[in-house]
Amino acid sequence: MATQEPVKKPTRIVCLGGGWVAIYLVKSLRGAIKRGEVELTIVSRENFHTFHGFIPEMLVGRIQPQQLVTPARWVFQPAHFHNAEIESIDTGARTIVTSRAIDGRQYVLEYDQLVLGLGCVDDLSRFPGLAEHTLRIKTYWDCVKARSHVLSLMEMAELESDPEERRRLLTFVCVGGNFGGIEVAAELANYFQVLVKREFPRLRREDFRIVVVHSGKEILPELGESQPRLVKYAREFLSRSGIEFRLNTRLIAATAQEALISGDERIPTRTILSCAGSAFSPLLESLPLQRDERGRMKVDATGRVVGSDSVWAAGDCAAMPHPKGGTCAMIATNAMFGGKHVGQNLLRAVRGKVLKPFSFSGIGEGCSIGHRRAVAHVKGIPMWGIPGWIAWRATFMVFIPSWDRKFRILMDWILTAFSGRDIANIRMNEPFGVRKQMYEPGQVIVREGDVGQQMFVISEGEVEVVHTAADGTEQHLATLRPGQHFGEVAIFNHKRRTATVRAKTRVRLLSLGGNEALNLSEAIQPFGERIRALPASG
Repeated sequence: MATQEPVKKPTRIVCLGGGWVAIYLVKSLRGAIKRGEVELTIVSRENFHTFHGFIPEMLVGRIQPQQLVTPARWVFQPAHFHNAEIESIDTGARTIVTSRAIDGRQYVLEYDQLVLGLGCVDDLSRFPGLAEHTLRIKTYWDCVKARSHVLSLMEMAELESDPEERRRLLTFVCVGGNFGGIEVAAELANYFQVLVKREFPRLRREDFRIVVVHSGKEILPELGESQPRLVKYAREFLSRSGIEFRLNTRLIAATAQEALISGDERIPTRTILSCAGSAFSPLLESLPLQRDERGRMKVDATGRVVGSDSVWAAGDCAAMPHPKGGTCAMIATNAMFGGKHVGQNLLRAVRGKVLKPFSFSGIGEGCSIGHRRAVAHVKGIPMWGIPGWIAWRATFMVFIPSWDRKFRILMDWILTAFSGRDIANIRMNEPFGVRKQMYEPGQVIVREGDVGQQMFVISEGEVEVVHTAADGTEQHLATLRPGQHFGEVAIFNHKRRTATVRAKTRVRLLSLGGNEALNLSEAIQPFGERIRALPASG
């Protein structure tokens, strides 16, 4: 009787990050997933993918905000999707620890091969006031907030009788002369010109001021020295649109009322849009693997991280060797084709085949400059004006990851042409550090061993603090009443919950976020000293 060969288990691949690397990794492995050769899991804190190419058009009401996002479970099929925060990576044990948003409960993912597709985060340490007084356009929620902010200021400006304050309200400073910053500035200039004709008749186009602050000697560094004519065309066109430029200039500090730039110039403004300056995910620093001088993971031409046989990387976090020398720029197309390349080589590795080097050298770049104009080049062939705009927009439409969103964006463009911009300002409540909560008797408020994210003050009712001994028995530690608090030990000592706290009666609480509690303890020293001196209670 013939013996059956043991069924080979699929290779477990985990990809960290839900951006372009993940999308094209799934595309390259889709057949292998269906055949059972590999098992792919995508890990991301958001359950959607944001298409950044049309963010400037969303900011000015040309398309609806929701059209920029595609559900993750659409674009990542047939891979598994794991919607959680990434807490840690253990390359030795080949495990990933994640936590869910609601309470920090943790989960462990095991892998055979790991793909790092972690994008950039905003570098909030570049100058004083950046975190407190600038708007970013990195995440989807940042963009929605910026859209609401612009509309709010225009409404305020119509009411303002003080000409100095009105001018301050209508001055917009864009930090960064890269593609992102220029496209935002260009769309804003066109936006204001359109709205003053009908929606805001009390405002004049001359009331608005848009200033681009750029540290380089010329805007659009992505086009570099290869397309100087396109850069000159763009700058001259934007200047005619009323945009001011501060080249070879840096933002020194940001306040609620001014932008301070090098040269001792102060620009009165209520809006500073940060479109430049990124940092890499802190998770990369925790890995015992080689990084380049910028902090990106060093990878070889196959996409595998140098010094590892189980970790791969692509996109912004990877210093992928460029076929023509140097490393690949941090742009979307390199992330797309990098994800595809890593997927193909992973499959070759699983099948025992020879890995191939990265061969993508680029398609081209493009930048919208407003009024249906753009500058672009395809394989070095330059285009500008309306032809450049058509090529730019058509290329972006190709890369939108779902037909549903392509159709919806197309419909928005058509509707906007006939009905005008959408200027409804549906403002979201800001997340506050202090919130009211209520629990019924017997409900667990914090659980021993969990990650601490909040401390609590009792305003009504009673709670009991208990500890589970090694033999599994429960020990009663204390009963807390109104005016007392708990949960501070995990926050102030940076460790897990030391006890379980549950409601003894109906209890009403004030919860204070961890960051807020730490900031308060630093600002009011006696408060911090008193909290740290208290006996442990969660």
